[in-house]
Amino acid sequence: MTRLARVLAATLAVAAIFSDFLSPCPPAQQDLYQSYAPPSRIHFRDTNGEIHWRPFVYRIESADLLEGRYLERTDQRYPLVLLCNGYSYRLFGVIPASRHLLGTRIPGVFHPWGTDDLGRDVLARTLAGARSALLVLLFGSVLYFCLGVGIGAVAGISRGWLDTVLMRFSELVLALPALYVVLAVRALLPQQMTFWQSALLTASIIASVTWPPMARGVRGLILQIQNAAYVEAARALGSTRMRIFRRHMLPALAPFAAAQTAVAAPVFILGEVILSFLNVGFQDSGASWGSMMRNLWSDPRVLTDFWWNLSPLGLVFLTLLCLNTVSPRARPNQPAQLT
Repeated sequence: MTRLARVLAATLAVAAIFSDFLSPCPPAQQDLYQSYAPPSRIHFRDTNGEIHWRPFVYRIESADLLEGRYLERTDQRYPLVLLCNGYSYRLFGVIPASRHLLGTRIPGVFHPWGTDDLGRDVLARTLAGARSALLVLLFGSVLYFCLGVGIGAVAGISRGWLDTVLMRFSELVLALPALYVVLAVRALLPQQMTFWQSALLTASIIASVTWPPMARGVRGLILQIQNAAYVEAARALGSTRMRIFRRHMLPALAPFAAAQTAVAAPVFILGEVILSFLNVGFQDSGASWGSMMRNLWSDPRVLTDFWWNLSPLGLVFLTLLCLNTVSPRARPNQPAQLT
């Protein structure tokens, strides 16, 4: 089960990195005449019964836009092209590219996962949402690690009044309802932001309310390590506090800090989805799994008639399942190895 979860997690990460290459259409491209269009059906046989070696799709047109009924126009076939030339993008944000894994020579015809209420390609937006979630996860994990280890180390090494203040403050953060704190902090900031500003801000807000468990664990380990023989020997030889922490304590803290960061990873994915769903994270123009699921409360027909718009919900569940399966669980009854 763990091996399968690792494979799925790696697949999701690769799909997020190469989201533009895997997308047949730009995630922000709108076509109101294809609102809630169903997924494109791939054919090998045309209406005359002739079998074609290359798969193709038909263009779909609205039969009733209000009811969301569409019909295929079978008068022209659109063959699917591997490594098709499409819209331009930058691979890894640097390399200019325009090749896509699969598509048609005529843009806006092939929608493997259908379209949303504004006629935007669901597959493209879902993959772009995976990229947003991956960025928030990376930024948030780094901030969580730095805050937890930094505050815990300062509290454990300094002791005295500073230790008391930091630990009481961590208890205050733990006692406050995290969602209300996040919403209050977000309300103080500008509503309109760029994609990168939204990613960094979302990660920072989530990390600012999740660091106490890491800090308290690091502080406890430092108090335990300070009485170790090799630390006492280094202190007797005249080593400074910073040198003792860097050379002797930090290597012993690394396994716990890495495991705690991995365990906290699902919190950043779920937090980003919730904030974007509440319209305080990524805006609707910036693709996010949370912003895509806003249609659930604006149009109940998504649950019954336009089920393909629920794909982000399935990927959120799959991602959280993989992260919780892969993440190591820190066991408090097993002390850190002090070597």
